[in-house]
Amino acid sequence: MSDDCGRETSDAASGPPIGGSDPSSPDDEGNATRRGLLRAAAGATVAGAASTAGCLSVSTPADVAVQSEVSGNVAHFVGPSWLADNREGAVVLDAHDPEQFREERIYRARRVPFDAITARESTDGVGEGDMPDTDAIAAAFGEIGVAPDDDVLAYGASVGSRVTRVAFALAAVGHEGSIRVLNGGLSAWNGRLGTGSRDSVSPVDYDPDPAASAWVDREWLADRVGTFNEDGPGLVDVRVPDAYLATVGSDALNDDHDRHGHLPGAVDVHWVGNVAGRRMTDPGRLVRLYEVEAELDRDEPVVVYGDDNVDPTSTWLTLTAIGFEDVRLYDGGFGEWANVEGDRGRYPVETATNVVVETEGSVGGDDDGGDFSCTG
Repeated sequence: MSDDCGRETSDAASGPPIGGSDPSSPDDEGNATRRGLLRAAAGATVAGAASTAGCLSVSTPADVAVQSEVSGNVAHFVGPSWLADNREGAVVLDAHDPEQFREERIYRARRVPFDAITARESTDGVGEGDMPDTDAIAAAFGEIGVAPDDDVLAYGASVGSRVTRVAFALAAVGHEGSIRVLNGGLSAWNGRLGTGSRDSVSPVDYDPDPAASAWVDREWLADRVGTFNEDGPGLVDVRVPDAYLATVGSDALNDDHDRHGHLPGAVDVHWVGNVAGRRMTDPGRLVRLYEVEAELDRDEPVVVYGDDNVDPTSTWLTLTAIGFEDVRLYDGGFGEWANVEGDRGRYPVETATNVVVETEGSVGGDDDGGDFSCTG
């Protein structure tokens, strides 16, 4: 969706806490406040902002900040005013790639080494399959100065799966501090920005306390085949329907896989339905999507999986945020399941339609940070 200036916009959303922070000093690192202070911007009205340049439906920085605020009984997601109030007490983690991070970031943010926080370790020697490499993940957080008891806030261009993978990685290593995600991403932040190379940060020792309840392995799933979404755990495939259904000739099929389809009993809910542009989809819509349409039980275990171990973390965090009690990630993903060697009868794949829940969502790209007026 775009405004009258041809600029991409997105629907508003809501959400509340699990995380925290990092000090900022006006004497370090480039670029001062962009577009004024957040607290002042959050007080501006959408109606007043829309009159800018005499243009109808203009989206201004004040609009973006206000629309990204979070309310209601939602965990993990917070709006920019939360960060403005807690900037001195939260370690801020940036999920962008190195080039984007150098170009523009929240002042004093620390870039997460993404390859490290997606690391897996293989336990095929004991038959369990891939799972998060918590030693490597903890070491990566320690290298950027994150201590186990720090309150952390993660952000990116939106609330897409790169950001939610950061949240999952922290949970997987048993992070003691709170973990939050900035609704609206970088474009929602009207406070001070930084550019260039990151500030030097002193590494710390991060001894993981792995939270094995945050994930499942291949054997855990194999033991429960035939029970998913019936008398056993809920199981959600977060890939596009064509991949779930193994649609012949579809570009969604991964050429590296020996088999196509989905785990028996899984329901398909494409993860992009969790995101409305740069913000979390309206929580009421998410409750309907997962509890009514997908018929998941919030009081029972729910496992999510995708082709990799990044995209399904969006659904992992979203379900947790709207009150599901026990949400777990299959870190090995469909790629491991489809290509398993040996007795494949223990790891069956099906293509028959179970439940495909239609989703409407879009993940917004990077905000260019440019002029918001109609005349440019």
